[in-house]
Amino acid sequence: MAEDRQHEAGRSLIIADGVLYGADRQVARWLARRVASYSPTPTVRALGILKGGKLVAGVAYEHFNGVHVEAVIAGDGGRWASRAVLRRIFGYPFGQLGVQAITVSVPMSNLASLNLATKLGFQPEALVTFAAHDGGTLVILKAFKDTCEWVGGDGQEGRRQGTSGTGSV
Repeated sequence: MAEDRQHEAGRSLIIADGVLYGADRQVARWLARRVASYSPTPTVRALGILKGGKLVAGVAYEHFNGVHVEAVIAGDGGRWASRAVLRRIFGYPFGQLGVQAITVSVPMSNLASLNLATKLGFQPEALVTFAAHDGGTLVILKAFKDTCEWVGGDGQEGRRQGTSGTGSV
Protein backbone atom coordinates (compact mmCIF):
# COMPACT_ATOMS: atom_id res chain seq x y z
CA MET A 1 0.00 0.00 0.00
CA ALA A 2 1.47 3.28 -1.09
CA GLU A 3 1.92 5.79 1.68
CA ASP A 4 2.99 9.43 1.45
CA ARG A 5 3.71 11.45 4.61
CA GLN A 6 3.52 15.23 4.69
CA HIS A 7 3.41 17.83 7.45
CA GLU A 8 0.96 20.69 7.69
CA ALA A 9 0.92 23.16 10.58
CA GLY A 10 2.68 20.71 12.90
CA ARG A 11 0.32 17.82 12.07
CA SER A 12 1.34 14.76 10.18
CA LEU A 13 -0.71 14.09 7.08
CA ILE A 14 -0.67 10.61 5.64
CA ILE A 15 -1.91 9.65 2.20
CA ALA A 16 -2.35 5.91 1.65
CA ASP A 17 -4.16 4.33 -1.30
CA GLY A 18 -5.61 7.76 -2.11
CA VAL A 19 -6.99 8.23 1.43
CA LEU A 20 -5.94 11.30 3.40
CA TYR A 21 -5.46 10.93 7.17
CA GLY A 22 -4.77 13.80 9.58
CA ALA A 23 -6.88 16.56 8.00
CA ASP A 24 -9.94 15.88 10.16
CA ARG A 25 -11.30 19.41 10.40
CA GLN A 26 -10.71 20.27 6.75
CA VAL A 27 -12.43 17.10 5.52
CA ALA A 28 -15.29 17.57 8.00
CA ARG A 29 -15.85 21.15 6.75
CA TRP A 30 -15.85 19.84 3.16
CA LEU A 31 -18.50 17.28 4.17
CA ALA A 32 -20.60 19.92 5.98
CA ARG A 33 -20.84 21.92 2.74
CA ARG A 34 -22.34 18.87 1.03
CA VAL A 35 -24.53 17.30 3.72
CA ALA A 36 -27.26 19.71 4.85
CA SER A 37 -27.82 18.14 8.26
CA TYR A 38 -24.15 17.72 9.20
CA SER A 39 -22.30 19.99 11.62
CA PRO A 40 -18.87 18.70 12.71
CA THR A 41 -18.09 18.30 16.39
CA PRO A 42 -14.70 19.21 17.90
CA THR A 43 -13.85 15.50 18.30
CA VAL A 44 -14.51 14.53 14.66
CA ARG A 45 -12.17 12.11 12.92
CA ALA A 46 -12.34 12.20 9.15
CA LEU A 47 -10.75 10.60 6.12
CA GLY A 48 -10.56 12.30 2.74
CA ILE A 49 -10.51 10.50 -0.59
CA LEU A 50 -8.21 12.13 -3.14
CA LYS A 51 -8.16 11.88 -6.93
CA GLY A 52 -5.47 13.80 -8.77
CA GLY A 53 -4.65 15.63 -5.54
CA LYS A 54 -8.23 16.89 -5.19
CA LEU A 55 -10.66 15.96 -2.40
CA VAL A 56 -13.53 14.08 -4.09
CA ALA A 57 -15.12 12.29 -1.15
CA GLY A 58 -14.92 12.10 2.59
CA VAL A 59 -16.03 10.20 5.65
CA ALA A 60 -16.46 11.76 9.10
CA TYR A 61 -16.70 9.61 12.21
CA GLU A 62 -18.61 11.15 15.13
CA HIS A 63 -19.87 10.21 18.59
CA PHE A 64 -17.46 7.32 19.18
CA ASN A 65 -18.41 5.51 22.41
CA GLY A 66 -16.06 2.53 22.38
CA VAL A 67 -18.30 0.07 20.51
CA HIS A 68 -20.18 2.30 18.05
CA VAL A 69 -19.57 5.32 15.84
CA GLU A 70 -21.73 7.43 13.55
CA ALA A 71 -20.48 8.21 10.05
CA VAL A 72 -21.20 10.87 7.46
CA ILE A 73 -20.15 10.04 3.90
CA ALA A 74 -20.27 12.22 0.79
CA GLY A 75 -18.74 12.20 -2.67
CA ASP A 76 -18.70 14.66 -5.55
CA GLY A 77 -19.37 11.99 -8.14
CA GLY A 78 -17.27 9.77 -10.29
CA ARG A 79 -15.64 6.54 -9.21
CA TRP A 80 -14.13 7.38 -5.84
CA ALA A 81 -14.55 4.21 -3.77
CA SER A 82 -12.06 1.62 -4.98
CA ARG A 83 -11.61 -1.60 -3.04
CA ALA A 84 -8.50 -0.18 -1.39
CA VAL A 85 -10.40 2.97 -0.34
CA LEU A 86 -13.31 0.93 1.05
CA ARG A 87 -10.92 -1.25 3.05
CA ARG A 88 -9.49 1.91 4.58
CA ILE A 89 -12.77 3.73 5.32
CA PHE A 90 -14.20 0.63 7.02
CA GLY A 91 -10.84 -0.49 8.43
CA TYR A 92 -10.42 2.73 10.40
CA PRO A 93 -13.55 2.36 12.60
CA PHE A 94 -13.59 -1.44 12.75
CA GLY A 95 -9.84 -1.94 13.05
CA GLN A 96 -8.27 1.13 14.63
CA LEU A 97 -11.21 2.30 16.73
CA GLY A 98 -12.39 -1.23 17.47
CA VAL A 99 -16.11 -0.52 17.06
CA GLN A 100 -18.65 -3.25 16.41
CA ALA A 101 -21.12 -1.07 14.48
CA ILE A 102 -21.27 2.04 12.30
CA THR A 103 -24.48 4.02 11.85
CA VAL A 104 -25.43 6.35 9.00
CA SER A 105 -28.64 8.38 8.79
CA VAL A 106 -30.18 9.21 5.41
CA PRO A 107 -33.37 11.10 4.53
CA MET A 108 -35.79 8.71 2.85
CA SER A 109 -36.19 11.31 0.08
CA ASN A 110 -32.48 10.99 -0.83
CA LEU A 111 -32.55 7.90 -3.02
CA ALA A 112 -29.00 8.41 -4.34
CA SER A 113 -27.60 8.37 -0.80
CA LEU A 114 -29.71 5.37 0.24
CA ASN A 115 -28.39 3.55 -2.82
CA LEU A 116 -24.81 4.48 -1.92
CA ALA A 117 -25.26 3.34 1.69
CA THR A 118 -26.65 -0.05 0.71
CA LYS A 119 -23.91 -0.54 -1.91
CA LEU A 120 -21.38 0.10 0.86
CA GLY A 121 -23.03 -2.66 2.92
CA PHE A 122 -25.21 -0.68 5.32
CA GLN A 123 -28.57 -2.28 6.13
CA PRO A 124 -31.72 -0.42 7.24
CA GLU A 125 -32.40 -0.70 10.95
CA ALA A 126 -35.03 1.94 11.74
CA LEU A 127 -37.28 4.63 10.30
CA VAL A 128 -37.73 7.87 12.25
CA THR A 129 -40.62 10.02 11.05
CA PHE A 130 -40.28 13.83 10.92
CA ALA A 131 -36.56 13.56 11.69
CA ALA A 132 -34.88 14.43 8.37
CA HIS A 133 -33.76 18.00 7.71
CA ASP A 134 -36.48 18.22 5.03
CA GLY A 135 -39.19 17.22 7.53
CA GLY A 136 -39.44 13.72 6.13
CA THR A 137 -38.54 10.30 7.40
CA LEU A 138 -34.94 9.50 8.33
CA VAL A 139 -33.62 6.02 7.56
CA ILE A 140 -31.08 4.70 10.08
CA LEU A 141 -28.71 2.16 8.52
CA LYS A 142 -26.01 0.07 10.18
CA ALA A 143 -22.90 -1.83 9.17
CA PHE A 144 -21.49 -4.43 11.54
CA LYS A 145 -17.89 -5.54 11.91
CA ASP A 146 -18.73 -9.25 11.80
CA THR A 147 -20.56 -8.95 8.47
CA CYS A 148 -18.61 -6.14 6.78
CA GLU A 149 -17.33 -7.17 3.38
CA TRP A 150 -14.49 -4.64 3.45
CA VAL A 151 -12.61 -5.83 6.52
CA GLY A 152 -10.81 -9.14 6.85
CA GLY A 153 -11.85 -12.19 8.75
CA ASP A 154 -14.58 -13.71 6.63
CA GLY A 155 -12.76 -14.13 3.33
CA GLN A 156 -15.15 -11.69 1.68
CA GLU A 157 -12.92 -8.61 1.80
CA GLY A 158 -13.23 -6.57 -1.36
CA ARG A 159 -15.93 -8.74 -2.94
CA ARG A 160 -18.02 -5.76 -4.07
CA GLN A 161 -16.94 -3.59 -6.95
CA GLY A 162 -15.88 0.02 -6.43
CA THR A 163 -18.68 2.48 -5.88
CA SER A 164 -19.41 5.71 -7.64
CA GLY A 165 -21.92 8.42 -7.09
CA THR A 166 -22.71 11.85 -5.77
CA GLY A 167 -24.72 10.67 -2.81
CA SER A 168 -24.03 11.40 0.80
CA VAL A 169 -24.86 9.43 3.89
